Amino acid sequence: MVSPSCLLGMTTKTVFDNIDKYDKDLVQTIIEPFRRSILEALYKMAGNHYLNCDRQENHIDKLWAILPYLINSKFFTRIDVRELPHMSCQCGTLSNSRFQEFIRCLGANTPNLIELLIEAPYQLEYSLEERELDSIVQLKNLTILKIIFVYVPLSGMLDISSRCVKLKSIEANYVKIDVDEPSSVPLRDKFAYVSIFAYGLIPGRLFLNMKTKMPAEFEAYTRYNRMTIQPQSVTDFRVTQVFAGDLLEIEFICSDLEDIEEMDEFPHLPNIKSAKINCDCKSVHVLRCFMKINGQSLQKLTLYDVDIKEKMTIGEIFSLCSNLQSLILINCTLFGNDAPVDAMRQLKRFIWANNEEPDYSDRVAFSSILSAPLLEELRIYLPNIDFSDNAAVIARIARREILRNLKKFKMVYIMEIYSEDDRENSSYYTKSFNELKKAIAKVIYE
Repeated sequence: MVSPSCLLGMTTKTVFDNIDKYDKDLVQTIIEPFRRSILEALYKMAGNHYLNCDRQENHIDKLWAILPYLINSKFFTRIDVRELPHMSCQCGTLSNSRFQEFIRCLGANTPNLIELLIEAPYQLEYSLEERELDSIVQLKNLTILKIIFVYVPLSGMLDISSRCVKLKSIEANYVKIDVDEPSSVPLRDKFAYVSIFAYGLIPGRLFLNMKTKMPAEFEAYTRYNRMTIQPQSVTDFRVTQVFAGDLLEIEFICSDLEDIEEMDEFPHLPNIKSAKINCDCKSVHVLRCFMKINGQSLQKLTLYDVDIKEKMTIGEIFSLCSNLQSLILINCTLFGNDAPVDAMRQLKRFIWANNEEPDYSDRVAFSSILSAPLLEELRIYLPNIDFSDNAAVIARIARREILRNLKKFKMVYIMEIYSEDDRENSSYYTKSFNELKKAIAKVIYE
């Protein structure tokens, strides 16, 4: 309820109380000369509403009913829904239909908007549908669009991205997947950078971030499209098919994935170049399925938490991904020292860092990696290294048969906690590590 302390207050109260009863065109004509003054009064009234609320009506709904008449000017270039008059009303709520009504008016009411930020004004469920999206499409000068905590269909977002020709940035975090054909998703045409995050806990919903300006870390590319997915079921991977032809990078996290062994075949991503995969010490079946279908396209691969019980080898990785230029292993314990030279001809960077407490009965070996002919960067941070072929490796390094292109190098041997009976072994492994490190360092510094 509004307290009419002056003539303007009385006018504002009258319009506020009866807005849905009036002819909309007549209201627009009558209040236009006083629009700015009424809007200012409405901000003040809304801020103090909790002091005067009679708890008899849905005042929030009435507030949003009048906003389309007040947020109406060709001079508006920016609207942030969070900055509209906000009312605390114990018996009032904002319906989705009333919220949509306001958004539907923007195309006609504020045609010169450059920046539009739509965020759910109250903690309820809101959505934008066809008519609301058509209103946004009318904003031909729009350059920045952000839609937060409001459901919006993917098809609508893509339509806006192609029809609002001046758009430079789009961000939306409640995007509903309503397309299932790759041809329906023209990501390549306009935006240099597209980042997609598929929520694991809410299947069928995406976070979408699209920019015409490339972020600094990807400036070497003309276009870069990436997806992160945290699936609960292997069926959730189907979302990658929607964007399959556009993706250059994929990251997936298996921590919530329960039916790993049920995957038959990973979707084909024909242009994929980079992958980050967190196995969370679970089965690597999905990882193997991914590499079998997409491994030959990969140039960069980063793996997290591959458990030794899965019996994955370095040789298996390179056999499936023979065009790798970069391989990074984080908290992975792999079997074997069997990386095939022919499959490592593109490898330039190798990092293996294990920070987790290891199973001391298992030793890992990496010396076969040293045979990669183009290897430029080597970083090792490991406990439990297998030095059984140390003498042969050091001899090959000394003869310059391997590591001829090495430019960056760092090795840290994470010392184990040995029992009293194992002091001799500790001395042996420390000595072996230092000998290998010295031989490699000599390649660079001499």
